[in-house]
Order: sequence, then C-alpha cells, then structure tokens
Amino acid sequence: MPCSRVIVALCTALAAAAPLLALDPQTPLGRYSRQTWGIESGLPQTTVHSIVQTRDGFLWLATEGGLVRFDGVNFKVFDTQNTPTLKSNDILSLAAARGGALWIGTADGLTRFADHKFSTFTTENGLPSNSIWSLTVTNTGNLLVLTSNGLARYTGSGFQATESGSIAAVAEGPDGAQWTANSNGVRGESVRLPASNVQTLYADRSGRLWIGTSDGLSVYQSGKIRTYRVEGGLPGNRITAIYEDREGTVWVSTDHGIARITKHGIQRFGSNNFFAANLVLCFFEDREGDLWMGTDSGGLAVLRDGKFFTYGKREGLSNDFVRCVFQDSKGTVWVGTDRGLDRFQNGKFSTITAADGLSSNVIFSLSEDSSGDLLAGTPDGLNVLHSGHITILTEADGLPDNFVRSLYKDRDGSVWIGTRAGLTHWSGRRFITYTEADGLGSNLVGAILEDRGGNLWIGTQHGLSRYANGHFKTYTTKNGLSSNIITALYADGRGSLWIGTEQGGLDRLRSGQIFAYPGKLGLPNVIYAILPGNAGDLWISSPNGIFRVSKDALARFAAGQANTVPVTQYGTADGLRVGACSGGAHPEAWKTKDGSLWFATPKGVAVLAANRMQPNRLAPLVAIELATIDGRAVDPASLADIPAGPTRFSFQYTGLSFVSPHKVRYRYKLAGFDRNWIDAGTRRVAYYTNLPPGKYKFQVIACNNDGIWNRQSAALAFQLEPHFYQTRWFDLLVALAIALLCYLAYSWRVRQVKARFDAVLAERNRIAREIHDTLAQGFIGVSVHLEVAASILPATAQKAREQLETARELVRDSIAEARRSIWQLRSAPAAEESLASRLSGFIQQAAAKASSKLEFRVSGTHRPLPPKIERELLKIGEEAVVNAIRHADAKSIKVDLIFEPKRVKMTIADDGRGFAGNDSVPDGHFGLQGMRERAEQIDAELLVTSAPGEGTHISVEAAIH
Repeated sequence: MPCSRVIVALCTALAAAAPLLALDPQTPLGRYSRQTWGIESGLPQTTVHSIVQTRDGFLWLATEGGLVRFDGVNFKVFDTQNTPTLKSNDILSLAAARGGALWIGTADGLTRFADHKFSTFTTENGLPSNSIWSLTVTNTGNLLVLTSNGLARYTGSGFQATESGSIAAVAEGPDGAQWTANSNGVRGESVRLPASNVQTLYADRSGRLWIGTSDGLSVYQSGKIRTYRVEGGLPGNRITAIYEDREGTVWVSTDHGIARITKHGIQRFGSNNFFAANLVLCFFEDREGDLWMGTDSGGLAVLRDGKFFTYGKREGLSNDFVRCVFQDSKGTVWVGTDRGLDRFQNGKFSTITAADGLSSNVIFSLSEDSSGDLLAGTPDGLNVLHSGHITILTEADGLPDNFVRSLYKDRDGSVWIGTRAGLTHWSGRRFITYTEADGLGSNLVGAILEDRGGNLWIGTQHGLSRYANGHFKTYTTKNGLSSNIITALYADGRGSLWIGTEQGGLDRLRSGQIFAYPGKLGLPNVIYAILPGNAGDLWISSPNGIFRVSKDALARFAAGQANTVPVTQYGTADGLRVGACSGGAHPEAWKTKDGSLWFATPKGVAVLAANRMQPNRLAPLVAIELATIDGRAVDPASLADIPAGPTRFSFQYTGLSFVSPHKVRYRYKLAGFDRNWIDAGTRRVAYYTNLPPGKYKFQVIACNNDGIWNRQSAALAFQLEPHFYQTRWFDLLVALAIALLCYLAYSWRVRQVKARFDAVLAERNRIAREIHDTLAQGFIGVSVHLEVAASILPATAQKAREQLETARELVRDSIAEARRSIWQLRSAPAAEESLASRLSGFIQQAAAKASSKLEFRVSGTHRPLPPKIERELLKIGEEAVVNAIRHADAKSIKVDLIFEPKRVKMTIADDGRGFAGNDSVPDGHFGLQGMRERAEQIDAELLVTSAPGEGTHISVEAAIH
C-alpha cells in the first residue's frame, strides 16, 4: 500500500553541504551514550538484520517481523498484512539508492519502495533466486543483489545475473573493484585470497578489504594480509559485521561483543556490557553521526557522543553527591563531595577526608589563597591545604562563624569568606567581618564576585550588595531584582553583571539598570551557577538540568528587539546521570583552563568538554506523515481537492533528528488561514476546525536539540471545495433576491404613501366643503342682511350706516379669506410655484384693495426652498402685510426677499403709526405672537423693530440646509 506521508525538507544540495558528524574516536568506549529499543518500544521483533537511512531522513530496519520505519520516537511496521506487495515478513537486507528509492531484500523476493509505492521483483525479472541475502549500492550507484543462487546487478529495467553459484559475501571498493567470497576463498578481478568460512566482506574508503570469518578478522591492503583474533584484542573470533564510520574508525562485531579499530589499536567494551550479551548483526552511521546497531535478539541500539560525561563513584570519586568544583592555578581540579575532597590529576581521582585532617567530609566551598594553597570551606571551619598539611581555622581564629558557605580570591590575593554571620575579609592572616550593621544586605552570604572595575558583589538572602570604596550599597526587588535571594553571579567583558536568583530566574545589571528576564522564555526559575561558554553564550546550572542561552539573544530581548530567546536545556539524554544540578555551595560550576565546563550534580560531576560546546548545526529534515479529515486517515500524498462538508482536520508531522528526538520543536502555519507561525513546542500534530472553503498550504518546520531550525518547510497543499451556498453563484442569487425584495418593498411603500396622501387630500376636501357649506354660507347670509339693512336705513342715520358699512367690509374680507382657505385645502401646492411667486401674487391682491403703496423685491440667486420653510415664511409675510394694511395706517409697505448661499431673509417695513415695545400686542391682536411661533417651527430668527409714529420693521432669517 502507498506510504502515507509527504516528505519535503532540505534539498539535496543542503544535505550534501551539511557538516559530517561522527563519533569521536578518542572518546573512551565507556563514555559513549547508549540507548536501546525492543518490542516494548514498538519493534515487531527483536532481530534486526539491516539498517539504512533514506534521503528523506527516516531510518529503516530489516526485521524478521516486517519492514520498520523509525523517526526517533515512533516505529511504523510494514508487513504482509498491511502491505500485500511484500511477499515475506522476513526482511534480510536493505539498501538506499541515491535517487531516494529503498530496496528491500526478503526471503521471497526483492521489493522497491519509491514515490510512495511498493513494487516487487522476482526471478521473472531476472533475479537468480527469490531468497535475497544482501544488497549493496556501489560507489557508482549500481545495485548488487546477492541471492541464494548467485549475484545480479540491476540494469534499470530488470536484473542481470553476473555470477552464479553459492556466494557468501560481496563488496565493491572505492575504485570499483568487486570482491566476492565463496567456499574457495575471496576473489577479486585479478587476486585470490585464501579464506574459509567467510561471513562478511567490507571495502573501506582507503581501499582496504576487511574479511570477517568464523575464525578472525583479516585485512588486505597492497598485497598484504593482516589477521586479528582474540589474542590480538578482539572480543571474539567469529565476525558478524564490519563498518567504517566517517572518522575512519572501523567497527567490528564478534560473537562476544564489538570492537573499535583506530590507528591507536583495538578498543573493546567490557565483558559485562550490552553488546557482549546481544550479537550485533549490522552497523549504520546516520547523517548526524550516531552509530546504530541491529542485534540478533536485543533489538535496536545506538551509540552517541554524549554532550556531557559524568564522573561519579564508579569513576573514582569518593561519593556521587558533588557540592562544588574548582580548578587551582596549577591546573588541578578539586571536587567537593559529601564524603570528602577529591583531587583530579592525570585522569584519576584521589580523596582527602577527615581521616587525613579535614574538619569535615562535607565540602561547601573551594578556592585558593595568594600563595596557591587550597582553601576548603566546611560546616566546621576553613581548611588550608599546604604541601600535604591541613590547617583548620575557626571562630577561635577570627571567623564570625564556622560554617563557610563561599570563598573568593580577589585580584590583590586576599580572600573573601561568606558565612552565616556575615562577610569576612581575610588578608595577612587577619580577619575583618562585615555584617548588616555595616550595610550588608544580609548576614547569610552566598556567591561572591569581583568585577573588572574592582567592585565586589555579594549575593545575600536579602539582596545583592556592592562593596566599593569602603561602603556597601544593596539592590533589592525595589530596584528591579526579580528576587532578593541571590544564588549566582557572573560578570562578562561587556559590562554586564549576570545575576542568578532563587524563584526569580535570571537578571542582568548593566549601567546601573536591572533587567529581570521573565520565566516564559524557558530559563530556569532557580539558578545555581552561571558560566561563560566559548561562543558568546551562558551555561546555567539549575535543579532542572543545565541550560544554554545566547548573550546576544538576551540583549536583544532586553532592548525590545525580540519577543523570544532560544534556550536549550540538557538532561539525561545528553549524558547527565540525573536531570538536576547541586546547589547551596560555591562554586557549583567551574570553567577550566582548557575551556571545559564542570558542573556539580547529585550523581557526580558532569563535564562538558570544549569540543562539545558547539551546537548540532545539522537541522532536522521534516515530514508530514498523516492527515485526518473528520477522523478519517488520508494519505497526504493523495490529498488535493477535498469535497465540501468536513469540519475537523489534523496533520501529523515529525522532525528527523535522532540526537535528541524528544527535544525537536516545531512551528507550523496553514497558509490561507494562519497569519503567523504557530509555536507547537514538541507537539507533533496540528488541529483545525471549521475551515472556510478555499486554497490552503500546511507548512511545518523543526529545530534540533540545539535550537537550529531548518530553512525549508515540509508543505502540503490542498483545496477545500465550498457548498453551493458558499459559492459566488449563490451570493449572486442572494443579491438578486435581496434587490427584488427591496424593489417590492419600495413599491409597497409608494402605494402606502399614495394611499395616505389620497386619504389626506379627501379629508382636506371634506373640511373645505364643510367650511364652504357652513361657515362661508353663514357669513354670506350675514353679508346679505347687512346689505339690505344698509339700503333701507334713512340717510339721517349716518352713524349707524357707518357701523353697518364697517361690519359689511369685515364680513366680505372674512368670506374672501374662507374661500382662499378652502382653495388651499382642495388644491395641494404646486411644486413649481415658488415662495417668490406666491408672495408676489398675494401682495398684488392686497395692493388692489388697499390704499397703501406696496412694493415687493427679490434679490440673490433664486432657488426652491424646503416646503415647510416656504409655507411658514409665506404665512409670516402675509400676516405682516395684512397687519400693516389694517392696523398701522401705513402709506408705504416694502417687502424684500433676499436669497443668500446658505440662508434666506425676508423683511417687511412700513411707515405706519408703529407701537411701543417689541413684545407688546397692539390692539388686542395676536398676529405678532403667531409670527414668532411660525419662525420657531423652521428655526428662523425673527426680529421686530417699532416705535410710535416711526413705523414697523420686521425681519425673518432662516438657514437653508
């Protein structure tokens, strides 16, 4: 079945340019880190015949239970049940072709895995036999297939037999020379070598031919043969596997363990090691330099160069619990334990205890004085070691307390001593003690350090104290420290003082300013010691192991130029015997003259050699192994267009770094959905729900155990099809439907408005009729009777006639006004009749009946006004003109209508009798009040100016929006 994964990582050119890593041949065999996997880890069976690594970074194992793929964490098994193309679960050999294909030799045919597909070859394709014993990819890229009935070469389309008969082993040298072994010995193109019972052949890069037999190991070079046996250093005589790593070291497996052959000779593991009990059948060196071994019954094993090597009781220390470590000026390393003081010289430890004169076997601090004598602080005093003699100094000699927690020699050679009762300066065999009374932060003193400026820094339980020019100054949390309990100090050459605290993590003091690094960066919360590395980094010991961090990265974070800081944590997988360091003593760690770093731990002293400080710069390859859609597994290689409907997606991925696979960290992004990369930590799966339809590209990158990220992501592109209701056609139909609904709603609204208008118009007509039939007719009847009364009155009744004449005039005027109102009710104002024309018509009618002279003028740019403004201005003008005619006895009335850009103004001026006070109501009438109310309706400004005998001037001004 097709392998469900998508492999994209670093291109071939980058892989070829990667640094070549290998096990250090100078490392003692016992110092290599070893790890094993068996059935409990996921292997289907514990016999591993062959191991290869394909170009995509996966390790492949040939077992008798099927083909196994390994990513450093998980095993995936391909057998006859899940992969019918495989004809047998008994896998005997593997070979990785240069083009990326994997060749699988089984007991029943040869299978090739390429382009996510398995295909099988048998005798029908030219193989001499279906029983495949071994596979070899030559230096020229050819595939040699050794079967039970002879040797064949792959031609690209099939196989061509090159040698028949029983062949035990085959090898090809760097010059292309082919070697085969059978019962008659070893044969080359022109050479025959005597050998019996040949088990394996191996041609190394220098041209040597290694011959493994059941009775020893022989090497042939330049016409000479040299043989190794048990008496020459091999663990056993029966050879089962031979392999050369990148350093030129030859690894040999025998029936009693494995051996390493270098130019310095043969080294082998002890008789009680894992490889003596488990026969090694094959070796393989991966791209990161780890050496993998398949065993006969012990499963899979690997040897690594551990980052750290630990010296403990089994290496000669007096005790595993190490409290402090120090190197003196002579280069001797001293280790303080709970069972004495250990001296490390010439690769061996020697111990000094209380039996030799120490005040106590518990060593809390180490240093030396100006004469080079070693100083060892214990709970029972200060020990001075001089030429094998020990002098003990206590409170009786001037110490404030016998419990000596820390020691420090400053530049003038004097010694500073930290105790529970204060800080003591020891110079010229004289003790001077400083306490809280002198300004010290606390009498419980820990770390002590002198910087380049001559300032003495003292870590206490209540802050960091600086001693300069005879005075103390103490920094606390009020000054920016993350914690007042100071546990470690280190001053670099850039002017920064690095401060380790308890429960506060790491702080930095620079130019008088303290910056506290937050715990979210991944730095430990409790720090025991801080040491400088060889590449501008800091190494920090803590109860959670050892951490490495770049000082430049810390500086960028403090300056606000970065949001994260790469932090690397080291533990048992890196060679430490325990995932914690020791604290409470000083110094807990030391950098020796050769650049190595020594750390005190509860399980010995851990050493990081200078040549191990460089990070693993080989970035991991990345693979997307599996995609799931709504819980259904999908081969990523076949993922393209996804029909509409799914709501749950997941993507499983892996980073192929085998140095510390559990430390591989990941970042992923779904282009088309995520804006930024998502930090997944060590999680190997990404989840998404309710994705909208569209085109997506899932990308993932990984970094190795030392924080080195790969530059090219593994990627998986796919498209999620939309439902019909998520398409543009559906959107267009919805838009058309909405437009139709809007049109129907508009039509309905227009009909409603028209119906309301017709109802209002009918009501206006009804009212007009009522006025005409009642009020107007009544006034007409009164007018007729008044006319008759006036005609029959005698001429002498002049006064009565005058009164009747006046009443008749009023009735006539009222009838005219009623008719005008009826006309206005029956007829809606014409849209085209403007304020100017309507006002002009009214003035003309009024001038025809009045004795006053009326003038009307319009100025400005004439334009239509809002109906409400026109109506109210017209009413105000009519009222003002009628008042001037009836009540002012005016001879001249002038009306001006002025149009301005944003305003309209109307003035009515007469030369009548006027009246006193602008707010008075003359003659008991309410016309002026009505005008004011109408002006308020349109937010207009009404101004009335009048005086007795001087006429009246009315001005109304309204804004036009």
